[in-house]
Amino acid sequence: MKTRETISRLRGKADSVYSQTLQRAYFSLLGHWVDERFAIVAHARTGSNYLLDGLKTSPAIRMYHEIFAAHNRSLGKDYEKVLSTVFQPESRSTRMVGFKVFYNHLLEQEWSKLVTLKDLKVIHLTRRNRLRTVISLEIAFKTGQWTKSGRSSSLQERRITLEPPKLLRRLEQIEQGETATRLRFHDRRILELVYEDMVRSPQEAFAAVGAFLGVDGIDPGEIPLKRQNPESLEQLIINYNEIKAVLINTRFAEFLNS
Repeated sequence: MKTRETISRLRGKADSVYSQTLQRAYFSLLGHWVDERFAIVAHARTGSNYLLDGLKTSPAIRMYHEIFAAHNRSLGKDYEKVLSTVFQPESRSTRMVGFKVFYNHLLEQEWSKLVTLKDLKVIHLTRRNRLRTVISLEIAFKTGQWTKSGRSSSLQERRITLEPPKLLRRLEQIEQGETATRLRFHDRRILELVYEDMVRSPQEAFAAVGAFLGVDGIDPGEIPLKRQNPESLEQLIINYNEIKAVLINTRFAEFLNS
């Protein structure tokens, strides 16, 4: 990275920390305590940024990002300290505080602790085509672009090769994460939200989310994010024929159709 870019990024981080510190001081003095909280539980690359950006359009919602992610803490460390992020005074307009947590962000004993928060509402976000989830994740790692902003990578830059045995394990792991989430929160009402339905009918999907959370003012028309990898699987996967041959006789064959 060029020196100028490095300095610019460091300044941006410093400005962000400074702004957040001022904001926290202001809310501590003039804000209020919020009683209702929710979590978006998902696997990476299932549309959680799109969902989060939609929720942020409502002044009644205060959204935090991936508070338990590796860039915020070491896995298994400081659970209570990190969770306290969403238990502090907020803006007077805020009625609901939310955060994202991915399947791999918590150890099992930490999931057990989170489940004890009985007043926590849960939005379980999944992607019907799990193969697309894996592809999106691989492309993001390859290009370093996690949202569609600024210069978009060309198709040639985004094309990837998948390892069949590893792919099968990853598809199974995503499936296991979905099942585990439903079992963990089996004793409460959770909102099941599917990525493909959300992007096909955003007004309907976000109306359901707003009703579930008991807030209004969500406007999906203001979401700036666009789909990053709309191309066909044949275009995105270099060894598509190999992957197709491996999946065609498995329960994951349906993912080849979209």
